[in-house]
Formats: sequence, structure tokens, C-alpha cells
Amino acid sequence: MGEVERRRSWPDVSAVLAVVLAVPVVAGGLLVLALLGKLVWPAWFWVVPAGWVVAGGITFVPAFEHFLLPLLFGMRSPTTRELARLTPCWQDVCEAAGVDGGRYRLWVDRSRELNAFAAGGRTVAVTRTALDLPPPGLAAILAHELGHHLAGHTRFSLFFWWLELPARILARLVRWLALAVPYVGRAFASFGRSVAVLVTVLLTLGILTALAFLDPWLLLAPLLGPVLAWSKRLGEYRADLMAARLGYGPELIALLKEWIRANRGDERRLWARLLAGHPAHIDRIKRLKERGFRA
Repeated sequence: MGEVERRRSWPDVSAVLAVVLAVPVVAGGLLVLALLGKLVWPAWFWVVPAGWVVAGGITFVPAFEHFLLPLLFGMRSPTTRELARLTPCWQDVCEAAGVDGGRYRLWVDRSRELNAFAAGGRTVAVTRTALDLPPPGLAAILAHELGHHLAGHTRFSLFFWWLELPARILARLVRWLALAVPYVGRAFASFGRSVAVLVTVLLTLGILTALAFLDPWLLLAPLLGPVLAWSKRLGEYRADLMAARLGYGPELIALLKEWIRANRGDERRLWARLLAGHPAHIDRIKRLKERGFRA
């Protein structure tokens, strides 16, 4: 337990990278609010983005997290029977980590895939298929998700979602406008084909410029996309390692091998590997074995 606790006191590299890489979109969201403030309250325009940041504190309130995440991810509360399977495994995992399992809330994802995820500061969800695993396998999945929480991978995710929301909403509106551009261009067809093409090109350039201004991530995505995916893969490796250090290494390796068998292999092209937020199962097994863990 002591080793786990010491590792919790240091920010995880992947968690830090996630914060850094969120800066462009967060800046875009605050810029949108600053422009809105200029329209409604020019002398005190900064109050609008500052107030939004302060209001983002609601994302750290458990009740807000438990209200929002089910809406975003389609989760539901476990049934009594499902809780009877989940609770013993979860208690064992939390006891091994030396943490209070009661501060987290368990959910069931409606997906039929074998999966689980951690979100916010207190949410752990498993799919219905994961609930059918034998207790050692289910505990290994839960230990991996707890590892995400202990490493800080999800702690600020809702807060950044809140800060990015204005930019994402306005960017979505701009994208809808872009879909209307061809129809606007056709309206000028009576003035000649060249005029219609010119209007379409000018409108497209204007919308793309506005979209890039409101959502800087679009300009940086080709460069930062692979870096963001790499940081997420680091987070998965770290969560695997923490689960193994809690005593679930053999069960996790066995489960990953079962995943590979179920999917009839685990091969990916190079570009798919670079952009994947989850490492290949074979790579996860290799990392665990390199750290001395065996099935």
C-alpha cells in the first residue's frame, strides 16, 4: 500500500500531458466568452470568461458528476444482482490500494463489449459483458480503472469539458453553417457559374477561418493528435502497472490474452498504432512482463 500511496503523490506524466494538450481548446472557449462579454458588457468583458471558470467548480461536486456522466455516456445504476457481483471485487481492490471505495460510484455501461472506464473524480463503469467475467477477471478490470483514478488521469476531465464547452458549441454551429454553403452558392448561379463558385469559395474560407479562430485545436490537431494519443497510451500502461502492483497482474495478463483470442489477433497498422488512445493488448502484456509480472 505504501508504494501505491507514494506514487499517487506525484502527477502522472500522461495526466500532465492531457492538461497541456487541452490548453488550445480551453483558450478557444474562453475567447468565445470574452467576445460575448465584449458584446454585452464591453467595460467588464472579462467577467464573463472569469465567471465561467469559477462556475466550473460545480464539476467537482459529486452530485453534478453523478448527474452529468450518465447523460454523456448512457450509463445506469447497477441492479441489486449486479451490485452483488461488483461490490466484493471492488472492496477487495480498494482494500489492496488502501483507499476508501465508498467515495467512488459504480455504474453499468449499456455496451455489450467487454470493457470498463473511469471518468471524473469518482466514477467507475463496467459493461454488462464485463460483469459476466469470473471474479478475478472482474477485479482486474476494476483495479485497472482504479489505477486511472489514483494516477489522476480523470480528475480534471469534467472541468476541462466545461471550459471547452463554449468553443465546442460555437464550432458545432459553424460546422452546420458550412453544410449550408453549397446551397448558398447555388443561389448565385443565376449570375453565372463563376460567381457561384467564387461565393462558395469565399464563404468556405471565411467559415474555416472562423472555425480555426474559435477552435485552435483544429490547426494543431495534425501535430498534437499523435502526441495526445501517445499520452493516453501512457495512461493505460500506468493503470495496468498500478493494477499489477495491487496484486492483479496475473489476472490482468490472462484477461488481455483472452481479449486477443476473442478478437482473433491484435494486429494494427503503424498509423493506427500512432493514433490509438489504447495500446494493443499484446503491447500491454509485453510491458507487464518487462516489469516482472507473469500470468
